[in-house]
Amino acid sequence: MNEVTDELIEFLRTKSLIDEVVLLNTTDSLTERGIIDSIGLIEFVDFIQDRYAIEIPGEYLTPENFDTIQGITNLISKLSK
Repeated sequence: MNEVTDELIEFLRTKSLIDEVVLLNTTDSLTERGIIDSIGLIEFVDFIQDRYAIEIPGEYLTPENFDTIQGITNLISKLSK
């Protein structure tokens, strides 16, 4: 995994959304696995914007971008350029 991926997973662990024993693949659906809900998504977006100094436009708040760690990592990469 890369640094961004590791930081995203660590955030989920820090917020007790997943525990140390949960195996999470970067392509797993965060909503289907019950890891994140709409309230958790708001907190996650705030963390991402603060941590990576990016602004996430509303049109990017889609399941394609936020349902998997891979989608979020891709979005961060795209907006950081």
